[in-house]
Amino acid sequence: MKKNSLAEFFKSKGYYVLLFVGIIAIAAVALIGSNLSSNKKNEGENFVDLNEPDNSMVAEDDNNLQAENNNQSDQIANNEEANLEAEHTPDDLDSVQNDHLLEFDVFTQEEENGIDLAEVDEPTSAAIEQDIEEQPKAVETTGATVKNTTPLSFDADTGLLWPVDGNVIMNYSMDHLVYYATLMQFKVNPAIVIDAEVGTEVKAAATGIITDIYDDPVTGLTVTMDIGDEYSLLYGQLANVSHKIGDRLSEGDIIGTVNTPTKYYSIEGSNLYFMVKNQDETVNPMLYLR
Repeated sequence: MKKNSLAEFFKSKGYYVLLFVGIIAIAAVALIGSNLSSNKKNEGENFVDLNEPDNSMVAEDDNNLQAENNNQSDQIANNEEANLEAEHTPDDLDSVQNDHLLEFDVFTQEEENGIDLAEVDEPTSAAIEQDIEEQPKAVETTGATVKNTTPLSFDADTGLLWPVDGNVIMNYSMDHLVYYATLMQFKVNPAIVIDAEVGTEVKAAATGIITDIYDDPVTGLTVTMDIGDEYSLLYGQLANVSHKIGDRLSEGDIIGTVNTPTKYYSIEGSNLYFMVKNQDETVNPMLYLR
């Protein structure tokens, strides 16, 4: 009986109505669930955690703080400049600036040159002691006696020793012209030319100190000597000079020997070129040779 009633029920229109209503209900439930899931997802994306710092706001605050500090620094600098201008007149400010620049420049220049300003203005005790130590002292040696060098003094009345024995082949002449055979011309002669064979020993005409030794195209190997009292001697056409600048020679000591003449005296022949100066002016050697 029941089986028949169920079969009739499924075959009736009421069954299909209930089935359609059920399908509609299921679809509605699924749609509503989908919408709720989508809304939750959107709410999650738009969620803002108030505990996390906002970087944009922090950066903006930093920029505002830095700008405020800069404004305060500019204001302080402007206030200081205004106070300086109020305390000093323009002339005073120029004077202060110039004095500062001058001190800086002087210090820098002295610093670059390696000069200690304290030592320049006032010698230190160490510098004074060093100067004292550098003063000439007597030299103490064992088994020898060192004598202090006596100052040079030339006695014009005593005169000069002849440096070589020979005839004067060209006289001193600054007022009249002298004929130079090799050059075939007339010229003044600031010295005397003494005839001497090659190898003849040349003696010091007076006690003196050698001040220079050099080669000259006209006078060849040349030696100059200071003999004191602003007198000096010059020996030219030399060879075999074993002395050096600063050596002290006594009258009669051998300076060197006569050399072959230079091309300027080839016809005159071998000779000694001898000059005397007083206060850097040449004088006639014949006035002093004895």
